Amino acid sequence: MVSGPAQCGSATGSLRDIARKTIKGRKAGFVGAFLAVLLASVLVTALGVLVESGVRGGLPPQRYAGADVVVSGVQALPVVEDTDFALSERVRLPGDVVGAVADVPGVESAAGDIGVPVSVVADGAVADSSRPVAGHGWSAAALTPFTVAEGGAAPGRSDEVALEQDLAADLGLGAGDHVELAVGGVAADYTVTGLVSRADGDDARELAVFLTDERAGELAGAPDRWDAVGVVAADGESASALADRIAEAVPDLRTYTGDARGHVEFFDIGQARGELTVLAASLAGTTVLIAMFVVAGTLALSIQQRRREFALLRAVGATRKQVRRLVGAEVMLISTTAAVLGAVPGYLAAVALGRAFAGSGLLPADFQLAMSPVPGLAAVVLCLVTARLAGWVAARRPARLNPVEALGESAVEEPRLGAGRVISGVLLILLGFASSGIPLLVPGMVGVAGAVMGALLLAVGVALLGPRVLGAAAGLLGGPVRRLSPVHGYLATANMRANSRRLAAAVTPIVLAVAFVSVQVFSQSTLAAAAGRQAVDGVVADHVVTGQDGGVGAAVTDELRSELGDDATVTPVVHSEIVVRYDELGEPTQEAYAAQGLDPRGLERTLDLEVREGDLGELRDGTVALSRTGSATFGASVGETVDLVLGDGTEISPTVVAIYGRGLGFGDVTLPHDQLAAHTTTGQDSWVLIGGGDADTVAQVAAEHPGLVAGTGADLSAAGSAERATESSTTLVAILALLAYLAVSVVNTLVMATAERTREFALLRLAGAGRRHVLAMMRVEAAVIVVVSVAVGLLVALPPLVGVSIGLTESPLPSISPAGFAGIVLGTALLGFLAIGVPARAAMRLRPVDAIGLRE
Repeated sequence: MVSGPAQCGSATGSLRDIARKTIKGRKAGFVGAFLAVLLASVLVTALGVLVESGVRGGLPPQRYAGADVVVSGVQALPVVEDTDFALSERVRLPGDVVGAVADVPGVESAAGDIGVPVSVVADGAVADSSRPVAGHGWSAAALTPFTVAEGGAAPGRSDEVALEQDLAADLGLGAGDHVELAVGGVAADYTVTGLVSRADGDDARELAVFLTDERAGELAGAPDRWDAVGVVAADGESASALADRIAEAVPDLRTYTGDARGHVEFFDIGQARGELTVLAASLAGTTVLIAMFVVAGTLALSIQQRRREFALLRAVGATRKQVRRLVGAEVMLISTTAAVLGAVPGYLAAVALGRAFAGSGLLPADFQLAMSPVPGLAAVVLCLVTARLAGWVAARRPARLNPVEALGESAVEEPRLGAGRVISGVLLILLGFASSGIPLLVPGMVGVAGAVMGALLLAVGVALLGPRVLGAAAGLLGGPVRRLSPVHGYLATANMRANSRRLAAAVTPIVLAVAFVSVQVFSQSTLAAAAGRQAVDGVVADHVVTGQDGGVGAAVTDELRSELGDDATVTPVVHSEIVVRYDELGEPTQEAYAAQGLDPRGLERTLDLEVREGDLGELRDGTVALSRTGSATFGASVGETVDLVLGDGTEISPTVVAIYGRGLGFGDVTLPHDQLAAHTTTGQDSWVLIGGGDADTVAQVAAEHPGLVAGTGADLSAAGSAERATESSTTLVAILALLAYLAVSVVNTLVMATAERTREFALLRLAGAGRRHVLAMMRVEAAVIVVVSVAVGLLVALPPLVGVSIGLTESPLPSISPAGFAGIVLGTALLGFLAIGVPARAAMRLRPVDAIGLRE
């Protein structure tokens, strides 16, 4: 006799054998659950790869390939228990840091590098170039290293330059020729002292021109400063050990080795890594939540379809524990296989998502993803935990069946919902409405975030009450549907009321998809529309000068003021992104916001920010103006201070002197022009607004500076519009990925629900209904499901959208894109009709006499 652990192990083995045989004998019934877990594993793996790429991905070094260690400033703000903030501007190093690094034992040589985007000028206009062109100090040429291809190479005077050989070939230039280079529209003539080349130059993402170190710093607006310091290690010296020694010897710096050197060389890579981490982590959280609903719904439907089988087990003496363990064994067998198989294509999906994000502008086109086994393993674990929890919940119903009543009860669905489920659903819906209304009481981004959270609460509440919602909808639509189609409509609505649990499992993913997509898409359209209106209404200048290939140099602003005289107001505008530190619900937090720098003199002739409180004329060093939303979010009114971190990490605490209404169009933070410009990477202006003055004079000045264009205020875009466009495109990519998962899940669930009804269709046909009558009934049913899903999904999305609109624009009317609305409706209709119609036709291929004898 076997007892104790051995007996337990034997029982477990027998249970697994039964589960394995059950799955083998009912493959069709388990396909839906298998696909739900497999697709969840694919998507979670892909997002895990993106999260890891935000930490380790990027691009190997190119110009810094010859440096063993690269030293730079601290380019991010630390955030406790969260992802660090990547600063928007280059954090430069002081001029004496090169000597300090060179003195560290084990350093053979150290060279500083500073870069500035330049435009090559030909015939008075910016010349076309196959790749971006950047100017650097000659000292940095040793870091690649560049080798001399022609001429003496080294520039010795401020009007001399060495060109990369590929660039010189494009321009048809050689040593001794002259070339005109422009920065911010200000051009200067240079003599080419020589040509240089590097190994693998064809793979470089930018072309280089080398000036004297002093001239490069002057053009970059940072004399005697460095972007980075490249270090060559002495023979036999380990790069990692040397990096640690440098970090100890020179404080407040960061050292990089290996591929991480590319994060310093390519400034946009560092920015993209931070944004990718935040986006992928946020999307992964939403995906896991939705996957739990989808997997739980699919497993519940799969188990519900076997209610006769479980009823028979209970009737012949199976205990509740045995039923739960059997379901658990089946779920784990299916989920383990599906999760492992899904992790492999998840890496391919990550590559596809990476390319899509590059197309949206979030990632540089040459950004390289980091690949490791960790995301796949994490996805498998998450999917198994989710499936096991979902299986435990789904198994509770068949395990609780009374053995005496089991067989009779299994013939029909239990119409009632559990009291706990109903109460939870009602409470979540009430909380969702309350959360959506937070912007009415709490202004600022806290209220907007609360409104967005309302969408999730409402969606979960409706999912819990799905059968009741569907039953109520069937009751409301029953009369109109029966009038339009007396016979088919009656059958469809009667079936929906009788099988509300089954259909709710199919409707819930559609409602989730419609609600989430609507909130994301229409929130973005509301924000963009309001920002565009504010930008158009706020620019009152007669003329605007902008740069095609970059910013506008300070020399151009000075020339405009000189040429136009006192009759015109010239207002340069510089843009940046800063970090604001404030308390949110009693907890310290920090977020990035768009900022602009202005000269307030004569501002009424160029820009109207719609001042609500205070006076913009008082804007000077040590002060700041905030938007209405920013003031409410940061908890700072006129006369109070706010803690800011400028784009290069400089911390200031200015006093608020004004509150304005047009923050969406011009940024939530407005600082004095010179103060903000001094802490940007280029120091150049984004726009120059001109009130009054002669249009011909403005056009002439712009024409004399390569790359600059004169226009009107209508040519400008709202502050942060490029970032919002990128964010909108990126969000759309993320939504499409999530929507693809939901779409397949919806089809999967609807196919399962429809395929189960083979015997029902056969019974209808044996009772006298023709094949076309059954198909007509299914078309009516599909139409009702689509209408209910879209209507409920939009109703779930509407309160949060109203709250978001109030919080952002002070108007309760969100901007709903007709194209977006039509896409949601048509997409839902297509999914519903195909997922119901195709399996319904397949189910009726069998003769009714044969189909009626099929087992469940």
